[in-house]
Amino acid sequence: MPHRNNNPKLQFAAVEDLITRWLKERRELLGKYTEIAVALDSNPQPAALTLRQQALCGVLVDYVSAGHFEVFHELLNEAESFADGSDALARQLIPAIGDTTEVILAYEEKYGSGGEYPETLQRDLSSLGEMLESRFVLEDRLIAGLHNRHRRLVEDQASEAS
Repeated sequence: MPHRNNNPKLQFAAVEDLITRWLKERRELLGKYTEIAVALDSNPQPAALTLRQQALCGVLVDYVSAGHFEVFHELLNEAESFADGSDALARQLIPAIGDTTEVILAYEEKYGSGGEYPETLQRDLSSLGEMLESRFVLEDRLIAGLHNRHRRLVEDQASEAS
């Protein structure tokens, strides 16, 4: 986990690595989600569905936790180290992202234990997909508004120094 660094370039580099790993985890999450959606179309065996659900729920919790306890925190640190006012966007978007967490974790609680699946699985999976889409849009706005903005500043400073 990166730590607050008063050097904006170093803070940016640490956050860049963190975001890269986190977005890789997002792709894994989408892959697990897609596997279940496709499997449901072919009337899967309960044991296979259980394994897929447990894998999805594990990645889901890891992804959401990393966002809340690492990525958002470090993006705020980055914004503060650049002192460019971008922390205002973070303070606006992070609570909106947090609003999606309850629905996502409710899905994990309902389906992550490996028990019997209710008839509502298809509907719940669809709701989860919609919530993830909303969350990803907000997260992408946060990354674009802070980190990508800072990327341009770091690149401009590097080109000026050359």
